[in-house]
Amino acid sequence: MLRSKKLLLSLGFPLALAGTGCVEQQDDKPTAEDMTFVKQHLLSAAPSPKIAVNADLDGKVVYLGMDADPVPVEPGKDVKLTHYWKVVSPPGDGWRTFTHASGHNNQGFLNFDHGPIRGKYPVSQWKAGDIIRDEHTIRLPPTWPHPIVEIHVGVWKGNQRLAVKSGPQDGKDRLLAAVLEVKGKQPPIERKYAARKVAKAPKLDGKLDEAAWAEAPSVGVFLNTMTGEPVRQKTDAKLLWDDKYLYIGFESQDDDVWGEFDKRDDKLWQQEAVEIMIDANGDGKTYTEFQVSPKGTVFDTYLPEYRKYEDVIDPKAKPFSWNSGIKAAVKVEGTLNKRDDVDQSWTAEIAIPLADVGGLGKGNDAVKVPPAFGDSWRLNMFRLDLNKSGAQEAQGWSPPLVGDFHKLDRFGTVTFVNEKGDVPAAEVKADKKDDAKPADDKAAKEAEQKAAKSAARAKQIGAALEGMPKAAPKGEEPMKIAPK
Repeated sequence: MLRSKKLLLSLGFPLALAGTGCVEQQDDKPTAEDMTFVKQHLLSAAPSPKIAVNADLDGKVVYLGMDADPVPVEPGKDVKLTHYWKVVSPPGDGWRTFTHASGHNNQGFLNFDHGPIRGKYPVSQWKAGDIIRDEHTIRLPPTWPHPIVEIHVGVWKGNQRLAVKSGPQDGKDRLLAAVLEVKGKQPPIERKYAARKVAKAPKLDGKLDEAAWAEAPSVGVFLNTMTGEPVRQKTDAKLLWDDKYLYIGFESQDDDVWGEFDKRDDKLWQQEAVEIMIDANGDGKTYTEFQVSPKGTVFDTYLPEYRKYEDVIDPKAKPFSWNSGIKAAVKVEGTLNKRDDVDQSWTAEIAIPLADVGGLGKGNDAVKVPPAFGDSWRLNMFRLDLNKSGAQEAQGWSPPLVGDFHKLDRFGTVTFVNEKGDVPAAEVKADKKDDAKPADDKAAKEAEQKAAKSAARAKQIGAALEGMPKAAPKGEEPMKIAPK
């Protein structure tokens, strides 16, 4: 099946994707009429785009930047994008430009490929020294859920793309041309929490009825992991710690509490579970994962790299083979695994040994435990709810806004504080005797300097803690589940 290339380009379809059985042909040369129009969009001097990029594509083409109008972008309405290209060396036959739009991490991907200058000046005709102004219109769906839209551009042929030698890109030679704000969409919240230290470890019974739990602030209700929007059945959590354990208490509204898995490291995420992922050393690479089901079954694993498990570092090991000393207790308000009644909720009380939060990490990957007051870890918490209809809802404390819980750059920050929710300034006492020797005077001075630095650090951390919840975040009422 053969079709006019010019028609396909004008409709915005790359020829390689025009349809099964179509044959990709060489570009038609612009007609005299085409060139009259094209010359109106060939500039004699470099422009000053509102979004300057100046990226080098394989030494052949420079992407100067783009204009977008209007901004912020309004879903369901046209947005005019104007791209500016400078040709250093003609790429040659078969090459085409592409324009992709998406939310963060390629979520909600949209293809706006089109031929440059309304298809009248294909890349195969570009000449050294050309400065090309290419205008086209895009429209986001009215239901676009993301607070931003990323615009990626580049030049492609078959399975190749011109290499992005300078400029922001995604590692796949897609140049990030712009990040545009979307009207009416709030940016994703940055979750922070101050975990209080306890003198007496809570009893693991799933009730969360000790005074320490009552005094601990809520982390705030969980949100839909994909959209960041409210969920039907609320989930809340609190954190405590001592020198041996990190304690997490989950409270989950649930009208159908169930879970059939009963073996350690079963695939709890396929049914119902609460989950914690911890990047304690904050390297954005190594992390641990812990899950608990309504049946009290636990899952734990160590990941030395993104989505890679223990067997990566030990060929004799299997995924999920590492076992921590996690302990958990569950309390169900309703009837577990009785699918024809209406339940109220379930509570999971979890203790994770501090010595295990770093998994198998050693050397630079090791985690300092116990943490000092003011130390912070990166972590995230999730809840999976699978209702009777078979639809599963995923909730997160810090929603990743993509279909992947393992998005470490969306983890929240937990800072370790004392039982009052503060970071105490360090007190350094130096003996000051009348007969002190010069060496003692020097040591005392160093001690005073150290104390001053500690006090300054405590003040800095204290200022940071001002943004953390002392109670439930504004507009988010903590769940109230009466223990029995």
